[in-house]
Parts: sequence; structure tokens; C-alpha cells
Amino acid sequence: MIVMRLMEKGNLRSNLSIKKNNLFEKYSSLMYIAQALLTLHKRNLVHGDFHSGNVLLNNPDIHVISDFGLSGPVDKTANTNEIYGVIPYMAPEVLRGKPYTKAADIYSFGIIMWELTSGIPAFNNRSHDFDLSLDICKGLRPKIVECTLPVYVRLMKRCWDSDPNKRPTADELVEILSIWYDCGDKLLKLEYDSRIPVPSKSKKINFFIKLILI
Repeated sequence: MIVMRLMEKGNLRSNLSIKKNNLFEKYSSLMYIAQALLTLHKRNLVHGDFHSGNVLLNNPDIHVISDFGLSGPVDKTANTNEIYGVIPYMAPEVLRGKPYTKAADIYSFGIIMWELTSGIPAFNNRSHDFDLSLDICKGLRPKIVECTLPVYVRLMKRCWDSDPNKRPTADELVEILSIWYDCGDKLLKLEYDSRIPVPSKSKKINFFIKLILI
């Protein structure tokens, strides 16, 4: 038996419409979720069923990832051909039967990013069936919501890239989102350029950030 504290605000999915229109809450939620995911990945674990219904809320600073029924070590060998999870959040390589990896969790994070801009669950107007799985494998992603900041769109698209090797790590997400969070409601524009390298000593991400603040 596992006993957890009562998360009075329910899960993220039931709060999407609230966070959709609040820039600060959106960035803070993403930062705290990324931090929780990083904690998991640092232990060389993957979640395996990561979606907005499994992110529990108590107050603006507490976001808990729950439901670890499918989680396990990164190097765990898949002994079954069966696929488990919620299809809109499942990475295309997982839908094709490949093992679940940290990069697959990052794909799910990208879908959660989209939900925080739309206020609704991804692909809620479609049946979660083989046809949707096939379309995702062919490159289908949720339609970008109008007026979403370009820098947000670029990071989101990196997260749900079809190539797992092109997705950011949880550590990279935490670093980027912490900067966004620190900007708060003063953020007008944030340009992200992955072409600018950092010194080779640093394990940090290769990025250059230009901020235009009021």
C-alpha cells in the first residue's frame, strides 16, 4: 500500500482551462513537471505512462507525477509485444513496438506543453485507436494554437520530434523552463538559437537566449 498526501486540486488535465490563459502558471507548471521528470530520469527510470492525468496538483508549487505502474529501469528489456499507454501521449517509436525510453517521456511532455496552450486534451475529438496510432507514426501532431510564442512552439516541436535523438533531455528542459519562469509576465519575446555552442567543459545545453523585456 502506498499512502500519499491529498492533492486537493486534482490532476493537471482537470486544470488545463485555468492554466491556458495564465502565462506565469503555464511556465511554472512546466518547470515543476520537468523537475519531477528529471528526478525520475536521474535515477535511470522512465515513467512509461506519462500524461496530464498523471500529474497531480496541490498548490502552484507542488506538481507530483503519479501512477508508476508501467515505470521501470531504462535498460529493462521489453518481454512482450503488447503496447500500453494513452495513445495521444505515446511516442511514435513506442507505437511501433520499440522499448520505452527517457526520450519517450519527453515526447509525452511535448504533448502536455500543447495541452497547456489549448486548454483541452490532445486529440480529444478522435477515437484513440489504430488509425490515430498510425497517423502519429506518420507525423501527425496536435495543431499549433494561434498566438503561441514561437520559442514555445520550437521547444514543443523538439519534444515531439519523430527522432528520439533530437528531443531535449529533462535536464535541458529544466534549464530552459527555469529561465522562462524567471521572466514571469514581463516576457514579451524569447528567441532560442541552438546553433550557438557553450564551452566544451559545460554539460549545459547549447543555447543562446535573447530577451526583450518591458
